Amino acid sequence: MFGRNYKGVFSRMGEGLLEKLVEELKEELKRKPDDPEILYKLGIGYVRLGKIDSAREVYKKLKDIDPDRAKDLLDNIYDI
Repeated sequence: MFGRNYKGVFSRMGEGLLEKLVEELKEELKRKPDDPEILYKLGIGYVRLGKIDSAREVYKKLKDIDPDRAKDLLDNIYDI
């Protein structure tokens, strides 16, 4: 049905959903700027999108709020 490039179709769909999630997390972060869960999810979202510089910026903020989560995020940044 989709031919050989079906994975590319789903990858683009997934990337679009991930970009939407990142935008939603950024909006929520405006209301709760020091929420470690939101920061962590945003950082992971950036990693998955390949936006490593943005993920590092999130890490810098997260390390002062929740060092354990920050370490997990950093591990994800360097696992790519």
